[in-house]
Amino acid sequence: MSMDVNRAQGIASIANNAGGGGRDPHHKEHPDELPVEEAAVEDSEAFEIDGLMAEITPSAQIILDNLAAEIEPLRRQLEMAREREQNLREDLARHSFLPIPGRREFIRELNHVLNHLGDLTSMPSLGLLHVANGDEVRRTYGRDTLDRLLVHVAEAVNRTLQPTDILGSLGGNDFAVILLGAGAVMARERIDGIVQSVSKMPIHEQGVPISPVLRASTAELSAGATAEASIKAADRNRAR
Repeated sequence: MSMDVNRAQGIASIANNAGGGGRDPHHKEHPDELPVEEAAVEDSEAFEIDGLMAEITPSAQIILDNLAAEIEPLRRQLEMAREREQNLREDLARHSFLPIPGRREFIRELNHVLNHLGDLTSMPSLGLLHVANGDEVRRTYGRDTLDRLLVHVAEAVNRTLQPTDILGSLGGNDFAVILLGAGAVMARERIDGIVQSVSKMPIHEQGVPISPVLRASTAELSAGATAEASIKAADRNRAR
């Protein structure tokens, strides 16, 4: 007798054949009875994966519950790490006390503008503003007064800008502003107007008015230049 190994053949259990002769192995004396295999599935939980049903036995469920208990703390730690990373990024973008972007964030914005000069209808410019009497104010009145003067300058300059302009700190007593809608000539005119306007807005320390003394320069941005190169070009154009 030969057997075709490529064709699945049913194998009846000994229990079904014992004493039953030619009894149909699939015969159910009680219609409501379930085969042993189906009863086992009925007692366990099942879930669907890609359209296929898979069963979870009680022991497997315990393992999964234990894994979930171990994963949950790791998930919370990951969320906390992401929140800390976001806070650090925001801290790097903000100046420590000025209400404007710090140097790192401003350089990022300037590089973004330089990389998209072809999308602009007119060539933008970069303006630099140096608070020339900042060191004198610090020597005379102290660091707190200098910080207050710099905050005052940042707020005063911001009030003179257009919505498309971008103001930032370069560190120390230096500010920079990207004038998106201004070529070389218009940028010089606008920066001169900023200097004149802000110089008329003093702060007061111990009853003494302290007017900001600003030194300014400008340069038109050029394709292919880096942010640092653009700042150096504007710095070389100091006229005051």
